[in-house]
Amino acid sequence: MNWETFIKHLLSAGYEGEETLEAIQQHLDDSELDPATVEIKGVEYDIETMWDDRAKQRMDLSAAQMADEIEELRTEKENMKNEMELLGKATGEDDSPVASADVQVGADRLSFDKKGGYNRVGEFYADVAKAADGRNTPDRLTDWTKAALSTYGNETVGADGGFAVPPEFRDFIYSFVAGEDSLLAQTDSYELSGNSITFPDDETTPWQTSGGILAAWEGEADALAQTKPALKQKNLRLRKLTCLVPVTEELLADSAAMESFVSRKAGEKLEFKAGEAIFRGTGAGQPLGFLNSSALVTVAKETGQAADTVVVENIAKMWSRMYAPWRSGGVWFINQDIEEQLFTMAISTGIYLPAGGISGSPFGTLLGRPVVSTQHCETLGDVGDICFANLGQYVTATKSGGIEASSSVHLWFDQDAVAFKFRMRMDGMPWMSSTISPRDGSNTMSGFVTLAARA
Repeated sequence: MNWETFIKHLLSAGYEGEETLEAIQQHLDDSELDPATVEIKGVEYDIETMWDDRAKQRMDLSAAQMADEIEELRTEKENMKNEMELLGKATGEDDSPVASADVQVGADRLSFDKKGGYNRVGEFYADVAKAADGRNTPDRLTDWTKAALSTYGNETVGADGGFAVPPEFRDFIYSFVAGEDSLLAQTDSYELSGNSITFPDDETTPWQTSGGILAAWEGEADALAQTKPALKQKNLRLRKLTCLVPVTEELLADSAAMESFVSRKAGEKLEFKAGEAIFRGTGAGQPLGFLNSSALVTVAKETGQAADTVVVENIAKMWSRMYAPWRSGGVWFINQDIEEQLFTMAISTGIYLPAGGISGSPFGTLLGRPVVSTQHCETLGDVGDICFANLGQYVTATKSGGIEASSSVHLWFDQDAVAFKFRMRMDGMPWMSSTISPRDGSNTMSGFVTLAARA
C-alpha cells in the first residue's frame, strides 16, 4: 500500500491531527494488516505505539479535567454555604447556615426557593387569581402555602391575603393611582413651633388716595400731609388633619411591605386633603380655600356660549383679571375633561401650546404659563373646572416636622391589632381678604381667577 498517498487522501478529505490517526487505525483494523510499522517518505512509524500513546494522553487529560470539576464543585459548595450564612444574619437568624449543600433529612426543597416554585411573578399572580375567583387552586400555589407562612388580612379568606407572596415578589405593594404633586409646597408656607401665627397685613394699593401711607406733592414751605399705616391682622391657627389605620398583627408579621405601604398611602391621602382645602376649604375647622374666599374673581361666560365649553374669550378675560405683577407666578389648573377643548383651541388659534407641538408630551402652556391637570378642579362646565391661580398669594402655616406618624398596640389590644396614626397640622387662606380694585376701571383683579358655570 502507498501510505503516503493514503495520508494525502485523508488530509484532502478534511482529516487532521487525531482524526487522521484514527482513520489510519480504523483502516488497518478493517484490512487486518500488520500495524507494526508503516514507512512514509522514508520514515517508519509504529502505528500501534502511536495509538497507545494517544490513548494514555486521553486518560491523563480526563483525569485532569475530572480534578478541575471536583475543585469547582467544592468551591461552589463553599460559596453556597457562605451565602446561606449571610442570609441567616440578614433575616435575624443565628449565625449557623440556613441551608447548606449537604442533604438535610426532612427539609422541604421548596422552602429554599426564593420564588416558591415560580419563574415569574406574573405566574404567581395568575394562580392567585384562579384560586380567588372560585376555580381550583393550582398545585404550585398549594405547595407554596404549605411551605411558607401565609400573608393575610383575614386568615380564612385567600383573596384577602391568605396566599403568601414569595419573598422575591413581596417587597412592594403596587398602588393603582399615584398621588398628585403637593400644592402645599407651592404656597407661601411657614413652619410653626407653636399653635398659631399672626401676620401684620397691609392690603392697601399704591394708587389709593385715602387710608394707609400716602404720598403727595407739596409746595415750597407747605406743611407736609401726615399719613400712617393701615394694618390688619391675619391669624392662622393650626387645624388637625388625621388618618387612622388599624392593621392586624398577623398581617404585619406576614407581610414585609405592609407597614411601609400604609405610611406611604396615608401620606398621599393627607397631602391630597391639604390640597383640596387650599382649593375649596370652608374655613370652619379647616383652611379657607381660594374658591370660597372673597379674593376670588369669577369671569362670566360669553353670551350664547354653549354648555360645557371653554372658548378663547374665556381664557383672554381670565388672563386680564389676574393682577399683572402676579402673572409670572400663575398656573392654569384644569380638570382633565378640559384638555380636549384646549387641544382644539391650539389648532384653531394657537393660544394653547402643547409641549413640543401637537405630537409632543401633552404638558403645555396657556398664554405662556404652565397648564396642570388636577383632581382638585371640577368637571367641565362647573365653577372651578379651570382656575388661573398664583399660589404664592396663598399663605399656609404647618407644624414643624411635617406629618407625624405613630403606632400603638394598646387601642385594640384584645383584637391583636396595631393602630397606625398619621397627623398633620396646618391652616391657610389667601393673603388678600378681597379682590383688588384698579386705579381706574371697574374690573377687579386678584391672584385667583376662575370661570363661571356654563351649564
